[in-house]
Amino acid sequence: MRAKDVMTRSPITTDKDERLDWVLETMRKHRVSKLVVLERGAVIGLLVDGDVADELGAIKNRGVPASHLHVSSAMRKRFATVGPETEIVQVRQLLSEDDAGLLPVLHDSTCVGVVTCSDLLPHVESTRTLEEVMTKTLHVVAPSDRVIHARRMMVDHHVERLPVLEGGRLVGVVGEMDVATGLARFKDSVADKHQPAALQRFLVEDIMTRAVTTGAPETTVTEAARTMKREDVGCLPVLRGERVAGIVTRGDLLPYVKA
Repeated sequence: MRAKDVMTRSPITTDKDERLDWVLETMRKHRVSKLVVLERGAVIGLLVDGDVADELGAIKNRGVPASHLHVSSAMRKRFATVGPETEIVQVRQLLSEDDAGLLPVLHDSTCVGVVTCSDLLPHVESTRTLEEVMTKTLHVVAPSDRVIHARRMMVDHHVERLPVLEGGRLVGVVGEMDVATGLARFKDSVADKHQPAALQRFLVEDIMTRAVTTGAPETTVTEAARTMKREDVGCLPVLRGERVAGIVTRGDLLPYVKA
């Protein structure tokens, strides 16, 4: 199996000069969190939700609305690529090593597709259970925590999503895309001079995803992969009763992709 067998063809792309607010809306509409960036048709970078969140939250951009920032200010200039004939073993390895989570597929310097962790989910095969593969050391937030605190936790612990717990019960998930789109709306709706104070009242509950797809400890890796693909979610909090016992992400399932 090769990259051409699993890639998403005719991927959504963006130009480096597009406004960040417009691109974020496009990403939200199409339920994607990463895009290939073009300049005159050539691939020059990747736009990743976590990088966008960092750019919008940067001190140098305090008071600058998302509509005044462009893709070029947040894009990632160093990235891996593959060709249509690249073996799936190498594709899997590159996705595991690079936190971008997106591999442009180039043919004669033209982007003919992209491969993401989601594209590999249908090829995950294992009878191992989530109990065996889940991350048990959890980093969580509460609905009443500030968004800037949640983002700092993501950065410090190198995670893209955090379970949101209230009274020990799972009430949502907050991810990098939630932070990016939330910050863009915040910056465009709050006057510059009021933003520092308002940021202290900008809470996780304002941006979190409340409808959460979950798994059980006995769920197999194959079943989890099918669920994540069907529901188009990037993680499965694993519940034991009402308690969150762990979490599984798309990246956690990459080792079980059949070559």
